[in-house]
Amino acid sequence: MFNVILGSSCEACTEQQAGSPFLAQLNSGGDTVPGVSYTVIETRDDAVVTPYTSAFLAGSAVTDITVQDQCWLDQSDHLEIAYDPVAMADMLNALDPASPVHVPCVPVLPVTGPVGWVPPF
Repeated sequence: MFNVILGSSCEACTEQQAGSPFLAQLNSGGDTVPGVSYTVIETRDDAVVTPYTSAFLAGSAVTDITVQDQCWLDQSDHLEIAYDPVAMADMLNALDPASPVHVPCVPVLPVTGPVGWVPPF
């Protein structure tokens, strides 16, 4: 019943549920395509992508990163990771590996973001 109500107002929400026909079709071709390198940046505290490890991809050209493996002070959640300095540094390093930036370790709270000063990249 819940899916019927949810699906009538948010079709994409039901398509993203584990085991949905949409995800089954999407995943039937494998995680990656040849010639492309992938970087997945995820947080253990993601309450939307569950389990958080389901965000990770399989393949030889894949780098899967968990922000807490780099900074135990980081408590970013699904929404906050877009503003997370650790994730931002990882993104910059993935986009330009020839010019790596330092990955900072600063306290990051869910929803509210970094606490205190964030060093520049």
